[in-house]
Amino acid sequence: MAKRILDMLRWHPEMNIENCRVTYLHRGSAGNLKTIPATDIQTLEGGFMIMVDGAMVPYHRIVKIECDNRLIWKKSPKKGGSDDHIHFG
Repeated sequence: MAKRILDMLRWHPEMNIENCRVTYLHRGSAGNLKTIPATDIQTLEGGFMIMVDGAMVPYHRIVKIECDNRLIWKKSPKKGGSDDHIHFG
């Protein structure tokens, strides 16, 4: 689901990925979470987002996507849950 949202943000004519941030699980960071500007994503391939520094982050580690200081998508807190939340408008 996170990849579909990121793809939409990159290609939708009314969205600007430059105003978006992605938060993902990153062991060792404060709270084991790291938030990056979406512009740090070089490409989206297979099961990973590839960062401009070459790091590969699996999509399943993404926990939320925000744009223009609004929550766009949040992963379900349930392990394997199918009730991810998409917020637009």
